[in-house]
Amino acid sequence: MNDDTTTEEQFIDFKCPCCGQQVSFPKSCAGLARECFNCNEPVVVPDGGGEGRRIPLPVATARLTLRKFRGQDWKDLLQLFSDDEFFAAAPVKLDGEERIARWLEADAVVKLTTAGVPFILAVEAQEGAKVIGFLSLAFSDADRLQAILHLVLHRDFQRRGFGAEAAMGALGFCFNGISLHRVQGYCDSTNVAACRLFEKTGMRREAEFVRDHKVGDQWVNTAAYAILRDEFETAAGK
Repeated sequence: MNDDTTTEEQFIDFKCPCCGQQVSFPKSCAGLARECFNCNEPVVVPDGGGEGRRIPLPVATARLTLRKFRGQDWKDLLQLFSDDEFFAAAPVKLDGEERIARWLEADAVVKLTTAGVPFILAVEAQEGAKVIGFLSLAFSDADRLQAILHLVLHRDFQRRGFGAEAAMGALGFCFNGISLHRVQGYCDSTNVAACRLFEKTGMRREAEFVRDHKVGDQWVNTAAYAILRDEFETAAGK
């Protein structure tokens, strides 16, 4: 007699908060962002039945709002990209009103669940409602449980605590909002400010890649940082 048994994967049946239709995902997806099969909108799968949650955006911190870009942000983007330092560090390279307008139009249809495309958020200073930078999340595994965080702020808003505040807001979104397992970050190892920013958020320095990329004519090192969800929760006192 064969005692081997096959355990069928259990599913969570719930109502999509966007279209109201019933949808079903494996229990292993609980807490994660997945795309509704009916309306193609991203939703957060609940732990049990009932109704799923919309993606928890925008994210508000003490002084910042992390949100999707809007068409009217073109003026702020034009100003940001007029700065050579910001242009070099930004996750996308945009020059001129026409390219900015085209990018905003294309980015408007990018969702958290869009495959192969980084999910980019505006970093907006609440005082003055001005966009001061970018934040991007690039999923690094097929199950979308891990992401690479990239953050860049205009030089006028650096060294004022905005970077750490934006990064902490992003980590809260990643771990509390969409239940990621791990978030990574990379920077030039000689960029002391960037290294300190990662360390302020509780991220560990896991590795240093020796002379793995060029800055101008010089080969430089990359520092790799990461944090796990349980580490973030422990640091937050959960």
